Amino acid sequence: LKQHLLIHKVSKDFKCATCDYETNKKCHIKQHLLVHQVSKDFKCTDCDYETKYKSALKTHLLEHNVSKDFKCADCDYGTNNTHHFKRHLLTHKVSKDFKCADCDYGTNNTHHFKRHLLT
Repeated sequence: LKQHLLIHKVSKDFKCATCDYETNKKCHIKQHLLVHQVSKDFKCTDCDYETKYKSALKTHLLEHNVSKDFKCADCDYGTNNTHHFKRHLLTHKVSKDFKCADCDYGTNNTHHFKRHLLT
């Protein structure tokens, strides 16, 4: 226990000039200083995301590359979920099964219709 407590009392000789970060290891302060680096060398070509770390950009790019197995022929909607896809297809259906008596709202979705009636 005494040995462990000494770890917490170690002198932290390396201090960041920009923030309160302190460490007792030179390699840790070097890594930390990258956080304050202004230049962000890795930029996404699909959006305005940018980062200092190549690995973070790789992870971000996966968000753009999610395959969408179900694609709507009438618009650019796509999903991997069959339930969501079937529900979406109903939005293109011309006739609306549920029509509001008080306004021109109409839908094929009972949940949406009930929610509309409550508003």
